[in-house]
Amino acid sequence: MSESSYHSVRGLERGLAVLRAVNALGHATSVEVASHTGLPRPTVHRLLETLRTEGFLRRSGLRDPYRLTLKVKSLSGGYKDEDWITEIADVVLAELFDEVVWPTDIATFENEGMVIRSTTHTRSPLSIERSWVGRQLPMLSTAVGWTYLAFTPAKERHAILERIGAMAGPDQDKVRDPEAVRKTLATTRRRGYGTRQREFMPKTSSIAVPIMNGTHVLGCINIIWIDSAMTFDVATRRYLPLLRQAATRIEVAYAERVAV
Repeated sequence: MSESSYHSVRGLERGLAVLRAVNALGHATSVEVASHTGLPRPTVHRLLETLRTEGFLRRSGLRDPYRLTLKVKSLSGGYKDEDWITEIADVVLAELFDEVVWPTDIATFENEGMVIRSTTHTRSPLSIERSWVGRQLPMLSTAVGWTYLAFTPAKERHAILERIGAMAGPDQDKVRDPEAVRKTLATTRRRGYGTRQREFMPKTSSIAVPIMNGTHVLGCINIIWIDSAMTFDVATRRYLPLLRQAATRIEVAYAERVAV
């Protein structure tokens, strides 16, 4: 083996070590990765930026930690970014719609907000808000946002709230009352689902449950209804069990898929 080939292989080994470190830590700065791997910090920084440029890591700002993206799954079994949605969740969502008729969404976290990945708004005759795939929703004004924050690991939750507080947007005022945020998150975790009553989308309310893979929140699934048609308590009693069943079906199918 030539010296240049040896250095290339060594670079690959270091790159994989950095990727494994971010995976183990959940999210990490270059200092944390260097400490975890024992590699020099300048080397770690270059590798992290290379992995970010290639789409395997993401970060929101220069001072923010690095996180894995779903593109990492493409290294195993041909997994693509939203395969679990198109192959698993879309089917479950369609079947759920047949039971509830009210519009439902599946949303995942991205760039300090929840992004709608699949929806039945366009099919539902009861929808008054034409939500669409790719639309970004705020974290602290939506059922899916509260749900994601409540069930994601504490370290990630704190990092998200810090970034929300540093950005202009609909959630900034709420972040300034950390005690109220803490109480809402505690209530959401205790009851197992998030809520929204008229806020963000007037005349409607919603509830959402998490879709979990171990301690990782894959996404959240919600149902939205018109307040004048049904009280919040009635809607929750009627539809929460169906949402939970749908989330469980997705979780089981996802676990089976990634185990292959």
